[in-house]
Amino acid sequence: MKPTISKSQYVRGLQCKKALWLFRNRKDLQSELSSAQKDILDIGNLIGKLAMENYPTGVEVKNEYWDINGAIKTTNKYIDDGNNIIFEATAMHPITGAYSKIDILKRFEDTDLWDLIEVKSSTQVKEYHKDDLAFQYYVFSNSGYKIRNSYMMLIDNSYKRTGNIEPTKILQLIDISEDVKNKQNEVNEKTIELCNSLTDPGVPKEKIGEKCFKPFECDFKSYCWKHVPDYSVYNVFQKKKAESIDNKHGVLLENLPTELFPNGIKRVDLECYFNKSLKIEKEKISDFLESLQYPICFFDYETIAPAIPILEGTKPYQQIPFQFSLHVQKEPHHQLQHFEYIHKDISDPRPDLIKKLIQACGKKGSILVYNQSFEIARNNELAEKYEEYRDELRAINTRIVDLMLPFSKRWIYHPNQKGSVSLKNVLPAFTELNYKDLEIGNGSDAMHLYNTFLEGNLDKISKDKLWDGLSKYCERDTYALWVLLEVLKDIADKKFYAIKLNNHKGK
Repeated sequence: MKPTISKSQYVRGLQCKKALWLFRNRKDLQSELSSAQKDILDIGNLIGKLAMENYPTGVEVKNEYWDINGAIKTTNKYIDDGNNIIFEATAMHPITGAYSKIDILKRFEDTDLWDLIEVKSSTQVKEYHKDDLAFQYYVFSNSGYKIRNSYMMLIDNSYKRTGNIEPTKILQLIDISEDVKNKQNEVNEKTIELCNSLTDPGVPKEKIGEKCFKPFECDFKSYCWKHVPDYSVYNVFQKKKAESIDNKHGVLLENLPTELFPNGIKRVDLECYFNKSLKIEKEKISDFLESLQYPICFFDYETIAPAIPILEGTKPYQQIPFQFSLHVQKEPHHQLQHFEYIHKDISDPRPDLIKKLIQACGKKGSILVYNQSFEIARNNELAEKYEEYRDELRAINTRIVDLMLPFSKRWIYHPNQKGSVSLKNVLPAFTELNYKDLEIGNGSDAMHLYNTFLEGNLDKISKDKLWDGLSKYCERDTYALWVLLEVLKDIADKKFYAIKLNNHKGK
């Protein structure tokens, strides 16, 4: 028998035939899921369960994921028994053998017509959603089902929680029947093509490029990109243009013709890379430093953004601060003082957090952050929600200064940044400080673990470990800001930073 594919494999194959082949033949080359990717899967499962609550009379096909024939038999039995709502209904194309499970199969009134409903945790229809549902229509319609309409069930981001979550209000149906039907010829041709590609004895020859990131970053990217250095044309140009350059000249920047060199900050990056030199504009750095006023606060938030709102009056994916770290230096050369707040109860963290923040920030001096739009936006949201603290929060925002500015403007640049101004790249480029020694090493991990706490899935020992990990991670973020400020001061004071650069180990 010829190989066949499932819905998820079809979508994978649309992105890249090589990725599909590797998934079927070399899963050992697949990268492990990151905490952020695991969160996406968890959110999808939660939304799926919530969608089922909209149809209390529905029945679910619970066969094992590999038992396709058994799932088809269960589906048929449910239909024969007169069920009108079937979750995970399963069908198989009679010719190609392509198979699919639809989240919700819904009979239209007292007819033999059925609606297909696919549930996603997105707030808007995306192109791959149309491909997803088009494949399901292809399978079910060719299996003998009379399909009336095809719907995406998505999150309505205008929904605001009042009391218990209302599944009928937080989720909305969007009819994409026309798009689905218009794709049927394409689906048939592509399904046959992808099934045939699986018979290839060796790994298909596919070039890397923009498709490695759309609609998702491919989980075989580390295998396919092993020939790409940490700093390549893909760091300098937009993915589509980088792919075009790669096809003609390769990924190495050393092979990039000078006429293709970019303008602006990316040219600065390249010049520093080729010259193995720092870019420093002392005058602009000095002007930036002179704008700062002591006492200086070094500030950072950690937030959660649950797809299903957990707090009264909040919306899907609304950012909720649950922690902050604040280092304070009253005068130059003074010792740093550290203040922090982590909300350790399963309740709204914002009221207590606001009080602690206002107290810790005081009323004078600059407040340094990294990428100010995030902290300013959170404070504006808090000010809108809690009118009694509006003036204090807005006053804090007027004092915020973005420490990213000298780096994003390229007043200072180190080739080890590899074109990035992310704090995680800038910090090790100029200092010996990094996040490798921490249990929690990034914001996604922090968000994931705090969500686990809110779900009530941690014992006391795990909670204590979580509080310690969150404290050290957020403290590292704000301490890092002070360290980078000291770097800028060294440059402005004409110490030139040459000694530190020569001793730098972060090659």
